[in-house]
Amino acid sequence: MLPYKRINKKFVLLTTGILLIVGMSAYYIAYLSFKGENKPLLPQETEVVKQEGKIKIVADTDLVQKILYLKCKDEEVLRTKPTEKLVGLTIYQLQNVYQGWVFDKFDTDEVHMTLKIDGYCREHANNMFIGIQDDRVAVFYGKPDSKRIVKEVTNIQVNKLMVQDVEELKQGLAVSSTEELLRTLEGMQSR
Repeated sequence: MLPYKRINKKFVLLTTGILLIVGMSAYYIAYLSFKGENKPLLPQETEVVKQEGKIKIVADTDLVQKILYLKCKDEEVLRTKPTEKLVGLTIYQLQNVYQGWVFDKFDTDEVHMTLKIDGYCREHANNMFIGIQDDRVAVFYGKPDSKRIVKEVTNIQVNKLMVQDVEELKQGLAVSSTEELLRTLEGMQSR
């Protein structure tokens, strides 16, 4: 009876080992397919050759990045060459690097990608000026000679200001800080 128990234990250990190996292999294969190598991530509109998994970035690939700022409707386009770390990547690998970007074109000559940002561009976010809106003093994002985006319309009526102040406001009066903005508006209100 003793030899029968030994054979049974060996059989159980061998079967368990095989099941573990098969299970781990299946997990590994499934894990790789979810890492992006086998799943389709591209939108239907993307201009990509049928073998998109085989196309890779080379040192001469042009990277064209378009950033759309939703609050001011401005767009910024940057054209660069890939860094060493990007050379050799497929579109799936590049999507992991540039998460949130939409890839419009991907081939060895050019990669076009777009990012939408729910905010203002640098010019509008970092600059303000005082001007006129609806016969009132108003604060705008940006610079006086650029596209006007109203931040706030004050209660200060233009017809109650001095002629010199009105002329400056028509041109746009740039301010460099919130403190300068508040001082200037307070000065206009007190006149």
